Amino acid sequence: MASTSDDIRRAELHKTKGNTYFSKKDYENAIREYTAALTQNPRNAVYYTNRALCYLKLKKYDNVIEDCKEAINQDGNSVKGHYMLGQALTEKGEFKSSISNLQKAYELSLLEKSSFSAEIVQALLNARKKNWEIEERKRIQQESELLRYVKNLINTERDKQLQKVSPKNTFSKWVNSHPPDIQEKIDQINKAHDERLSQIEQVFIQSDENLRPREVPEYFLDKISFEIMHDPVITPSGITYERAHLKEHFKKIGHFDPLSRRECRENDLYPNLALKEEIEDFLSKNGWAADY
Repeated sequence: MASTSDDIRRAELHKTKGNTYFSKKDYENAIREYTAALTQNPRNAVYYTNRALCYLKLKKYDNVIEDCKEAINQDGNSVKGHYMLGQALTEKGEFKSSISNLQKAYELSLLEKSSFSAEIVQALLNARKKNWEIEERKRIQQESELLRYVKNLINTERDKQLQKVSPKNTFSKWVNSHPPDIQEKIDQINKAHDERLSQIEQVFIQSDENLRPREVPEYFLDKISFEIMHDPVITPSGITYERAHLKEHFKKIGHFDPLSRRECRENDLYPNLALKEEIEDFLSKNGWAADY
């Protein structure tokens, strides 16, 4: 049943009270008022996102997810709905869905010329970083298991060769308990296999170091915030910036290129797609860089 004009008026009164409680950080009472507003007008996406923000402050992520999904159901272009849904999913460890929703929130924020595009970018980078950390832990565990497996193969081969040299003895008696000629062969076998083990360990160490360079290429960094870029755009002067930070510059300082000082507006910008792809590839392998 559609809400009447009186229902909508009463809903707005509850929303106003909820906003007042929220400004005082009284989130529980704010939730009560937004819930009352939804009782009067359950098709208003803003009431859902307002209540979701309260739940987010209280770290009740399941409630955030539920309200944001309903907000998106009512308004598929809800920037806050996708944004907070992405944040809550990040906290729940559902990174693929989180990244997808945050990316959608960012795209919508550009269309709506939203004032918090930069905040969405940071949330997106945070989600990517956490996803990378999970994948990195899996990779390290897999490499550790592989290293143990290879070392066991080498030690098994060592034991076989030692048994051939002195089949009557156990491994615990290999050292300095044999005639000189036998002991010399034992020492040679141990030395060869110890060297092989050392070489294998160095290969794994070097592989790990090669996979994780700890420096971010300078041209990946925004020239306003000096943070790694997510959505690099080029100005008519040929200089690349992070779109969200350049928009903030236009809003707060003026419509000109920060470095060249030439006049520049948002519709003069065009995406640096090649650089964006390069940065995304770098971040997929070096999630730590999201905090650079």
